[in-house]
Amino acid sequence: MQLSELIKSQIDADERRGFSVNLASDIERHDQLMRDLVGLVSEVGEFADSLKKVGLAVSTPGYQGPSLSDATPQLRSELADVSIYVFRLITILDGDLENEIVRKMKINSERYQYLER
Repeated sequence: MQLSELIKSQIDADERRGFSVNLASDIERHDQLMRDLVGLVSEVGEFADSLKKVGLAVSTPGYQGPSLSDATPQLRSELADVSIYVFRLITILDGDLENEIVRKMKINSERYQYLER
């Protein structure tokens, strides 16, 4: 499945569940962007917390935390949640995530070409 298809599928599901991204005014769009930004940051925080526990397990004798292998499914799940919020944010902004990524990759390619070997 292409990224654009994933985004459409998620947005359609959100709409069916009452989580609209089709908003009439800038005020409504701003409010929803803020709510989805909080959701995005929360999911990134959950990813970070899980990874922190892995790090503590590795570096702190006696700490009973998960190994990276054990935490990997949860880490992947949190990144999927992050992606869903990014899908919502780009859609509210009437953007095309695929095009934005390609555009940014070109910029980064020029910006960091001096690092290539």
